[in-house]
Amino acid sequence: MKRFNHRQVIQGILLSFAFSLASWGLTGGSVWADGATDPNLKVAFIGDSGAGRDFRKVLRLIKDQGADMVLHQGDLGYERSSTTNFMNAVNDVLGPSFPYFASRGNHDLGWKKSYQPILAQRAEAVGAVCRGDYGQNSACKYRGLFFILSAGGEKGSRKKNTRYIKGELAGDNSIWRICSWHRNQGSMQVGGKDDEVGWGPYEACRKGGAIIATAHEHSYSRTRTLTSTKKQTVDPGCDTPAGDNVCVTRKDRAAGRPGSTFVFVSGLGGRRTRHQVGSGPIWASIYTSSQGAKHGALFITFNVGGDPNKAKGEFVNIDGEVIDSFTVTATSGGA
Repeated sequence: MKRFNHRQVIQGILLSFAFSLASWGLTGGSVWADGATDPNLKVAFIGDSGAGRDFRKVLRLIKDQGADMVLHQGDLGYERSSTTNFMNAVNDVLGPSFPYFASRGNHDLGWKKSYQPILAQRAEAVGAVCRGDYGQNSACKYRGLFFILSAGGEKGSRKKNTRYIKGELAGDNSIWRICSWHRNQGSMQVGGKDDEVGWGPYEACRKGGAIIATAHEHSYSRTRTLTSTKKQTVDPGCDTPAGDNVCVTRKDRAAGRPGSTFVFVSGLGGRRTRHQVGSGPIWASIYTSSQGAKHGALFITFNVGGDPNKAKGEFVNIDGEVIDSFTVTATSGGA
């Protein structure tokens, strides 16, 4: 079990104070501290877990892989009565003070009275700084990683969600930024899902140089680098035949950069897996029941090899098999 890090809590308190000053108009700086993540910050991404034994297997994988935190892309326990079972599983395997963050999914019924207060309190306890409607339209900073927890397709209009994402990304200057939500656009997954989010949030995150993390479809898939999610345009300047290199850049008119990112679906958190329906040249990795998929998690380690702009990604299943492996390069700056 990881020890409670009092230094991170103190940093969180200081960042909260800085946010308060900014909200009162007493400082002209950014709300969030800028810069790099902690070296070798390892994040596990999962979704569609349920609260059963297969979820516990995924949690044990996360623990064995030495992850520092979890970003859960929705559909946690599925039933109104499963909140206790879900949190018991997390606490039993990872420990009650393990950093665990989540976006609301379509099966997370009663979010406001169940998961939201528990997870918001947990975020504060581990030293994360979050603001907004937690898990629905909220932004957090933890150990240098900036992430938006959205409920696109679940909460609020598409225009409202897009405005919120644009505003939060515009106010942050972290190297690594994540947009996390549950649902998909049809062409941003390889199963049978329809357009449920709208292109506004996808394009706002792409222009803002934020990685787009989703779930909903019970499989794993990852795109190549995209300079347009709506048009599914692959960036030829940051691509390899194997698709094992992706780039994240912010839109920069002066430099002629349109902004780029990649999208993944990590929906093998514990519920029944689904088969492949779609395909196409944008996909670098596909892992569904058609490929014999087993449950697992995507792990991305930020600030690797002494380079704050480099990251390493791997999807690992519960048998320890590495299904997908890739590197990520982040380019900061832009407007």
